[in-house]
Amino acid sequence: MPEFRCAAVVLAAGASTRLGQPKQLIRFEGESLLHRTARLAIDAGCAPVFVVLGFEAEKMRPDVADLAVEVVVNNAWQEGMGASLRSGMEAVSRTDPQPEAVMVLVCDQPRLSLDHLGVLLTRHRTPSRTGRDAGNVAITASVYGRRAGVPAVFSSKLFPKLLASRGDRGARDLIRDHAVEIQAIPWPAGELDLDLPEDLTTIER
Repeated sequence: MPEFRCAAVVLAAGASTRLGQPKQLIRFEGESLLHRTARLAIDAGCAPVFVVLGFEAEKMRPDVADLAVEVVVNNAWQEGMGASLRSGMEAVSRTDPQPEAVMVLVCDQPRLSLDHLGVLLTRHRTPSRTGRDAGNVAITASVYGRRAGVPAVFSSKLFPKLLASRGDRGARDLIRDHAVEIQAIPWPAGELDLDLPEDLTTIER
């Protein structure tokens, strides 16, 4: 079976205003969430891996200096998640040869695991045929809190739409718009993300 090439885009450009501190640099199990997310993408076999920074980018950059990633600086990070996704996909579009898929991740999911990323990639490459034609699967998405979201793997046919992301329209909107082409992977652990100060006490426990 030919090698399956999947790039990764780690969205980490926001200012974490509701949290009150940069979530990218919060330490969890001995490393920052930014480093951890990028490392897991690499360990899962994604290549190349692009880390999109924005707010205090030069402060964040050293945190992934030891990893085989390419840092992309989104100077329009205040525009919203869509701008960061667009910046990451612009980098993906310059990759040669072009990958067959891209995994989109965020760095505020402390329960992210290598096992889950491995399931997403395996299932995207060999979709379950139960209840649908495998050829119709364009997105393999994590499902938590009764919604499909990231991390998610997008087939290359959706690259133009990912590149067209604007404002605060991120990957979740594209997932919603292509609901009939989604392969859903349950991930209850995804319900924990870091948005508010009280969320920090959960991971500290």
